[in-house]
Amino acid sequence: MDDFSVSVNNISKRYPLITKEARHNTLVGRILSFLYRPIKNMKDLRKLSVAQDKDSEIEGFIWALRHIELKAYPNEIIGIIGANGSGKTTLLKILSKISRPTEGEVLIKGKVASLLEVGTGFHHELTGRENIYLNGSVLGMNKDEIDENFDDILEFSGINEYIDTPIKRYSSGMRVRLAFSVAAHLDPDILIVDEVLAVGDADFQKKCLGKIDDVAQNGRTVFFVSHDLDAVMSICNRVIWIDDGKIIEDGGSRNVIQSYTQSLSEISKAEIDISKIDNRIRFKGDGAIKFKKLSLRNDFNLTSSFNVGDKFIIDTEYEIYKHNLLNAPIELVIKIKNQNMIDVLILSNKSVDKKLIVSDNKNKISCILPKLPIGLGVYSIDLEVKVSGGPADKINNVAFFEVLKGDYFGKGIASIYQSNFYTEYLWEQ
Repeated sequence: MDDFSVSVNNISKRYPLITKEARHNTLVGRILSFLYRPIKNMKDLRKLSVAQDKDSEIEGFIWALRHIELKAYPNEIIGIIGANGSGKTTLLKILSKISRPTEGEVLIKGKVASLLEVGTGFHHELTGRENIYLNGSVLGMNKDEIDENFDDILEFSGINEYIDTPIKRYSSGMRVRLAFSVAAHLDPDILIVDEVLAVGDADFQKKCLGKIDDVAQNGRTVFFVSHDLDAVMSICNRVIWIDDGKIIEDGGSRNVIQSYTQSLSEISKAEIDISKIDNRIRFKGDGAIKFKKLSLRNDFNLTSSFNVGDKFIIDTEYEIYKHNLLNAPIELVIKIKNQNMIDVLILSNKSVDKKLIVSDNKNKISCILPKLPIGLGVYSIDLEVKVSGGPADKINNVAFFEVLKGDYFGKGIASIYQSNFYTEYLWEQ
């Protein structure tokens, strides 16, 4: 007998395309729209219901998932990756029994705990203590189980001194700490986590990843969705890549992530308008400042193609959202990764003791490498900024650039021997 924990058998999910009613500019139009709205809502609900019947013909629909087949087993941490809108969250909602498939079936053995949205089941007027009991009940724990785990939940969350404060006064990071702590101590057979760790600080993210690993080591199954490919690579022993509602690849984490990044790594434009990047793939911090623009250039021009040994300049621009933090210290971290998602350079003003501050008249920061030391290939750039030590904004794979042969040593010829990394050195005899 197949000892699976989850078996997904040829599932598909269809959604109707429901358009939002245009806003009327006249008083009569608004009154008629208000009177007609209950009828429209009933039609939309009926359309949603009919869309679940695969044999029904409806006008305007999309397939969020198509013919998904997979099996998961105990002790597996399965990463699910893919672009926004690829069907990852839809799959998790079906596994969590929040939604049902239009076609196919899902067989699940054991208790499921899902953390799909921060603070689901929280009441903002209640205290953190009261919300532990409320959220635990929503997730399927009884009072005795919550009492037994209460101290561990509180210690893991790290918000002891605020536990009797109304949760509406919590930061987004504190809410995700509490939400994850409750879900992690549910002792589920299957744990489903969807991109919620992005809100927490770096230390808490490490703590959560360790907890996820502990859950799997105890014979459970974990589904982990994240745009942070480093985190996926570090804890997942299997990765599923979904695109346009279909499984593109399912296998070992390194091989699948490498295939995925190769599909992304078309050379970017030299200027990236970060403000237009979907906020769902940004690792939200407290939002004190946010990246607005990134530019790549050499000694002369904007470019995303460099030679080994070229001057390499990264210009970042930001917008200020909390003006009470003017003159607060900034730490800017730039990670350059190769196609295997391995950090080859980590650049930080803190590492070289360079002071940067939040300024409303100088919202541009440049990092300059006099000579680009990395070898031939395609590389990606991650950006992270902290204000007064707290995470403000973070985004991965914001740009891709290529490195070609070059004269690193300034001898008038390209390097005779190709290397992954170059540096100055001396010979003595």
